[in-house]
Amino acid sequence: MGLEDTIAEAIVMAMDELAGNPQLAVASAMECESVTQWINQETTKLAIVGGAEMVVPGLHAFTIPTGISYLLHKMGYVSWGIGALKGCYVIETKAYSDLRNILALWANDTHFDASLIEHLSVALECLQWTMTAEGQSAMPKLLESSTDETTLRSFHILQKLAENFVAGDERGYKVVEAMVGTEAADALLEQGKGNVRHLHSEVILTRPLGRKVSWRLASKLASRLGTRIPAKMIVGLVPVAGAIANAFLNVRTVQSITVAAEKYYDRRLRLEHLQAAADQVSDS
Repeated sequence: MGLEDTIAEAIVMAMDELAGNPQLAVASAMECESVTQWINQETTKLAIVGGAEMVVPGLHAFTIPTGISYLLHKMGYVSWGIGALKGCYVIETKAYSDLRNILALWANDTHFDASLIEHLSVALECLQWTMTAEGQSAMPKLLESSTDETTLRSFHILQKLAENFVAGDERGYKVVEAMVGTEAADALLEQGKGNVRHLHSEVILTRPLGRKVSWRLASKLASRLGTRIPAKMIVGLVPVAGAIANAFLNVRTVQSITVAAEKYYDRRLRLEHLQAAADQVSDS
């Protein structure tokens, strides 16, 4: 098995643990004043770890696997923080994954293509609206509306997220709590319990991937990450300069994923999109 195949297999196997705890990322990011501050803070941490990884020449071959794992962890961790700071409800469940979408865009050289992603990112205000009587009244028609497949799939996922939230989704609650505080999160939960109902739709668009990535995507990711390994092996032989070079490589990689994450969360489903779609369906 070649290097890229090995990395791809590791990505497929480790997707569930790829970036750690999204709630921790959201809570930490909300302490920052801007996306730029968050990115700078986290890339600085990564640079320090990247330098330490190569501090002892000759031992870097043993620390590289751990370094790659930590790099993958940071790619997800930073991405989720960007989403929270842009006002998005970070989606990481057993069925749906913002991170998988962001990795798909990153593997595509960060070019945004809606056909590559499972769903659009979702502004928190959309989830809040879906919990209201108005939102629940509109959702049945939205779920059957005539729109592009990615947007329609996003409507379905939004409704399912609302249903899960009122059913006791602790992960989802913690994300909302980190963004708006305990009192507001509790109020949203109570509101949702009074309004949200389970909706059935004849249109089934969600794909049963869970949080796994396809082998095709994993191979693309491995191709991008695999180019780092030879460089790491070379710079690791050079005292001091090797540590600096590796820190630089790590930072550049994470900076590239932040571009994909910002594009993904900037093209989020917004409240005005939902309301406009609901009005259009009502008029038709």
